[in-house]
Amino acid sequence: MSSFEILCVTMRQNDFSKIKQMNVNSDIVFANQCDRTLYEEYQFDGHKAKMISTETKGVGINRNLTLMYASADICLFSDDDMYYVDNLEEIVLKEFELNPDADVIIFNLDSDDPVRKQKKYDKTRKCKKFERMPWGCVRVAFRLNAQRKANIFFTMLFGGGAKFLSGEDSMWLIDAKRKGLKFYVSKETIGKVSFDTSTWFTGYDEKFYFSKGAFYGAVHPKTFLLWAIYFALRSRKRSKLSFSQKMKQMKAGRKAFNQK
Repeated sequence: MSSFEILCVTMRQNDFSKIKQMNVNSDIVFANQCDRTLYEEYQFDGHKAKMISTETKGVGINRNLTLMYASADICLFSDDDMYYVDNLEEIVLKEFELNPDADVIIFNLDSDDPVRKQKKYDKTRKCKKFERMPWGCVRVAFRLNAQRKANIFFTMLFGGGAKFLSGEDSMWLIDAKRKGLKFYVSKETIGKVSFDTSTWFTGYDEKFYFSKGAFYGAVHPKTFLLWAIYFALRSRKRSKLSFSQKMKQMKAGRKAFNQK
């Protein structure tokens, strides 16, 4: 039987109370952004929790810390606002067992935010070559050996606490796909995510489009305008900004990313 571990980024924790708050029933690694440097372990119900507390700021670098301390065959990225189903480990491991060629599996999540809805899948299947990847990392489980062989880590320029507010999840997924990891989507729901306390998302405003422009400039430099126009049109019902205002912010974001 494969081993399983949750890799969770969190902030300002002084104990392991998140285990109960998140309904964790498996091994877990916490990367805790706080005001001290400390490594701790905690045993509970036959499982082990590791907590790496550092002063390093940013989601990307803290996700990388969890990857460096991970030791299980199958890992699941996590934020501390997740609440998991009781049999999470069983569900995830079973899907990998049934799909032995899968390196990455995207699971369903329930959400409390009607604006930021999570796309759901009604059957488990292999992803198509050019399929969109509208997923945050908290839906992503993966084989640790595949990740390490491909040497895939998170950018430290994008994400909460970084210069550009979002995009680190998508960049990890794009990198994984480009390096040949095999993606599946799953019909299984593993928990619920709350967006009530997001540290970066304040709506489809100037900051959001600025960061989106930096993201497109980074991953699609040759087709930036096509991607920017497409996103400006696709998000027209979600923002009060005009098309020209969105394009202005995205171009400014690209320029900021390209500056030496």
